[in-house]
Order: sequence, then structure tokens, then C-alpha cells
Amino acid sequence: MIFLANILFVTTSLVYLAASALFLAHLTGRSSANALAPRLMVLGVALQAASILLSSVALHVCPVRGVHFALSVVSFAACVLYVSLRHRYRLDFIGAFIAPLALTFHLASRFGGSPAHDSDPAHRLQSVILPVHVITNVLGDALFLLAFATALGYLIKERLLKQKRLSGIFRRLPPLDSLERAEHAFLLSGFVMLTIGLMTGTVWAARVEAGHPADVMRAVLGYTSWFVFAAALAFRASGRWRGRRASYITIFGFLCMSLVMLLYVARTIGPLASLLMELP
Repeated sequence: MIFLANILFVTTSLVYLAASALFLAHLTGRSSANALAPRLMVLGVALQAASILLSSVALHVCPVRGVHFALSVVSFAACVLYVSLRHRYRLDFIGAFIAPLALTFHLASRFGGSPAHDSDPAHRLQSVILPVHVITNVLGDALFLLAFATALGYLIKERLLKQKRLSGIFRRLPPLDSLERAEHAFLLSGFVMLTIGLMTGTVWAARVEAGHPADVMRAVLGYTSWFVFAAALAFRASGRWRGRRASYITIFGFLCMSLVMLLYVARTIGPLASLLMELP
């Protein structure tokens, strides 16, 4: 079973790699790539779902109750959201950001250490709080990933428009107002998920032993991200932060969220030799 899970992992990586190449080809002007790239993303989502499920069965770890597959699940959720919403917000170009990031997160998840055992207090906790905490954080991270890619697209197009250099591949970017609306929609939805994740995380953390410096830093960065996104939404509602300022604050908030995930990976990373031994 582990061998099959490894095969699925490698196949998913190759599909995401091919999708990344095709999305970039679409930006360079090849219209045929635009039809095939989203289909490869759909295939990659299906393969990644099978890989996550099979790996969790083989390792006897539920990806909802634990965080061993967090990076892979975040990339999976981001791809699902992209495939579902790309037509509504005219965001085909974001695939050129999402596919490589999904591939990176999917590969990075392989470097995580072994899942925590039942002897850990956090994993002995029989409660619905932890699954809700994990699910909302995963969805929030996926939505912030989409908001981050959209904000980058907004800044690129705005800068090129001011310099009157909008030509070639950048003509395929959607209008600025479409990018701004999509960024706000992703940011607002992600903020709701982050709020629920922080609330459940606070309750859950109070019931288990904590105190590791990495855990404290993750909590600090998590609350910092919440305040950054809350400020961005509040100032946007008041009309003071829009367009470029909103995009900058969205990118800053996403970087804070990324540091939270990096701190988790830094604590759970295992030796590279054990990874190579697991590969077929």
C-alpha cells in the first residue's frame, strides 16, 4: 500500500509540473495550452486526493485529526477552489501561480517528520475541536493563497499600465477591478476561516500541554496575521485602503501565514535519508 501511495505521490507531482508548464505556455500566447492546463489541474486534484487518503490509511493517520499532511491538503484545497472559481472571476492566469505553488507544497509535505503517536497529549484528545481547527485553517490557507496570487497579478498589471508597457503575456491579465473584487472575496472568506481556526485553536491549546518556542511563535504569527487581515478588511470597508495598498497588505498577511506553516515544518522535519528510503 505504501508503494502505491508513493506512485500516486510521484504521479501527482508530474501532473502539477505539466500543468505549471502549460499555464506558462498559455501566458506566452498558446491558446491550446489554456484548454489542457485546467484539465490537468482537475486530474492533479483527483490524484492528490487519492494520494492523501491512501497515505493516511497506510500510515494509520487521519489527515483531519492530524497535521502531518497539512501542506499537501492546503495545496489540494487551493487547487479545488481555483478550478471551481476560475470562470467566475476570470482568473485563468492565476493557474500560472497556483500550479507551481501547489507542486511546491505537495513536495514539501513529503519532508515532514513522522506523524505524532497516540502518546502525544494533542493526539489523545478526543474532541471535535481539533478536526474543526485543522479544516478551517486548511481552507483559510488555501483562500489566502488565492488572494496572494491575485494580489500579485493586480500589482503587476497596475505597474505595467502606469508605465504603458502592457503588452505580450500581460495583456491576458483580467481588468484591475476584476482582480480587486476577486482578491477581496478570497481575503474575506479566508478571514472567516482564520477566525474560526484561531478560536478553536485557543480552546484546544488550553487543554493540552504546550510551551515549545515554535508553538509560541506560531501562535504569535497566527494572531498577527489575523490583525493584519482584519485591518485590511476594515480599511477597505472605510474606503481608505484599496487597490495597491490592499494588495500589499494581503501579501504581507500571507507571508505571516506562510511562516506559521514553515515553523511547523521546521519542528516536524525528518532526515532526508528516511524520505529516500520510503520512495520506491
